[in-house]
Formats: sequence, C-alpha cells, structure tokens
Amino acid sequence: STTAGTFTMYFDGSDVGLTTTNEDVDAIGFTASGNLLISTVGAFSVTGVTGEDEDLIQFTATSLGTTTAGTYSMYFDGSDVGLSTTTSEDVDAADLTSSGTILLSTLGNFSVTGASGTSQDIFEFVPTTLGSTTAGTYSLFLDLSTVGIDPTENVVGLQFLD
Repeated sequence: STTAGTFTMYFDGSDVGLTTTNEDVDAIGFTASGNLLISTVGAFSVTGVTGEDEDLIQFTATSLGTTTAGTYSMYFDGSDVGLSTTTSEDVDAADLTSSGTILLSTLGNFSVTGASGTSQDIFEFVPTTLGSTTAGTYSLFLDLSTVGIDPTENVVGLQFLD
C-alpha cells in the first residue's frame, strides 16, 4: 500500500527488430555475462537470426533503455532437441542456473526425450552444445502438481537463484 517509485524502459524490442505480434516477448532471462535471453510468442525474424516460439535468442546490447541497440544470436534452438512448433510447446518461461542449465516452462503440454509434463511444470535442459546446433539432455526439474498447483495453471515467469 506504500509502494512508490518510477518505471524506466530497460529493453525496447521495437528498436531492434521485434515489431510483429508474433515477436512479442513471452520469456526473458539473463546469461551469466548479463546478456538477455528472449523467447517470443511466435515465429521471429531479426537481423542475423530467425526462429520459432520454442527458441531462445541472446541479445548482446550496445545500449539499453529508450534507445535499445545490439545484436542477436541463436542461444537455444528448441526444434534441434525435440521441442516442436506446436502452440503447446511454446517456451513461455526460462532462466539459467549458474552452471548453465536452462530451466524452461511451456504454454501447454510438452514431451521431449527425458521429460514430459504440463504448463505448470518446469523442466531442465543440460546443454552439450548451444546455438544453431543445440544438443543436450532434458529432465523434469519441478512438477508443481506435487505441491498442489493445478495442472491447468501456467508458469509464465521463472527466476532461479542459486
């Protein structure tokens, strides 16, 4: 009831090519070096990279704020490792652990080698390679139904502190 402060623009995606409805950001995280990891609600095409809603792109900023600038690169290509372009396997929450493991949640049900679940589950990807040729292994990280979260709920934000 006593919250006060101001908001400022941190990342303006429209400055750096995220301009269509499909390119709305639905997951965001940070690499250990402070670069942004971004997933979009649908297919995207920005300078240097195209992909789908199951991917994570890395944004290396040269400036942030109301005048955002920088470059993109593919960080995690979900289709390389079994995530499809179906609506349900849209990555809509993501973060990295300090060891480089990628934590993910999807818009709906997912099924990949090593893990399956619903939108209220968090699964992990341990990469052996990243980028345009992604490889590694999955496992279920947290089944939230075991702590009473209804399987029809959806994890839409994820931050892991270790």
